[in-house]
Amino acid sequence: MGDTEQSELKIRSVEAQPLSIPLRRPISSSLGTYRAVECVLVRLATVDGPTGVGFTMGLGGSWSAAVATYIDDELAPAVMGSDVASPEAVWHRMWSPNKARMRAGLGVWALSAVDIAVWDVIGKAAGMGIHNLLGGFRDPVPVYGSGGWHDLTDTELVAECEAFAALGITAYKYKIGSSRDVERTSLLRSAMGDDFTLLADANQRYDVRGAIEAAAMLADYGVEWIEEPVLADSVDDLAEVAARSAVPTAAGENAYFGWGFREICERRAASYLQPDVARCGGITEFRRISALADTFRLSLSSHLWHELSISLVGAAPSGWAAEYTELLPEDTFTRPFDVVDGMIGVPDTPGHGVEFNADAIERWTR
Repeated sequence: MGDTEQSELKIRSVEAQPLSIPLRRPISSSLGTYRAVECVLVRLATVDGPTGVGFTMGLGGSWSAAVATYIDDELAPAVMGSDVASPEAVWHRMWSPNKARMRAGLGVWALSAVDIAVWDVIGKAAGMGIHNLLGGFRDPVPVYGSGGWHDLTDTELVAECEAFAALGITAYKYKIGSSRDVERTSLLRSAMGDDFTLLADANQRYDVRGAIEAAAMLADYGVEWIEEPVLADSVDDLAEVAARSAVPTAAGENAYFGWGFREICERRAASYLQPDVARCGGITEFRRISALADTFRLSLSSHLWHELSISLVGAAPSGWAAEYTELLPEDTFTRPFDVVDGMIGVPDTPGHGVEFNADAIERWTR
């Protein structure tokens, strides 16, 4: 880019807006029952160039106002006037002075939201979609169906799985960690047949011994993975489970930065990596995690927010499938992300292509 083009991409303003988005229906896992998604929407404007949109989201709680304040008071002033054409420099302007507050948690969620907006601007300025900008390895991108919440009846559980299968999806993730794990697993295997892929999510429910026992049960039914079997903060425990488990392990939705994923990779603690772009450190960090998956010959997936995750998982040679779940109201975004033959096509517009409906934003602003 020339000097004029670079000056147009200097950050003029960063605005954070807290939202509370109602779920289509309440859901329950080992972590609790949820009725809404907390969200912080970020709009990053450049001097004379494009405006980018970023976000961070999470189930439950009431944290979005606090994160929006942190962005407004700490992160926005740190990047004002920075050149978006240098995303690594912008990322470090946010991270470096805030290290103590970004070991994990909501500080990193805030960073992620701004970073996603930065990359949206880069794509728009280049006239390219984020997927192609990052490598464009595969389009459309495979997805797996995700749900199987504890509050579903047996009939509802099978119906949900069959609905995903009707879209051409060949893998389904359901929740374990209740007294009916065997019954639910047996029911799904019987209903879907031996060729359908089942994935089990424990949501950190077990200790090491319990996780190994659960994995043995899952292996009897040909389940492909056990996700987050133990406390996410203990890579030691996860590595022990991975070494002794009868099925592969999956993890990463509660890991932060490439550094956290590097430890998982080096310890061989997971076969599938599942970064959440809205909390792991944004697109900048998702790139690093993708590179780790390639280097360690692991499979890359994602955690929720398939609208953006498909572009990132699809850009990586290690990309296996993005998580697809129908949580948000249908009118949340300006474009549909339809599943066709088990896959979703990446947005064909510059930037990341995830735009929130103005009417929906107005309804859900906290």
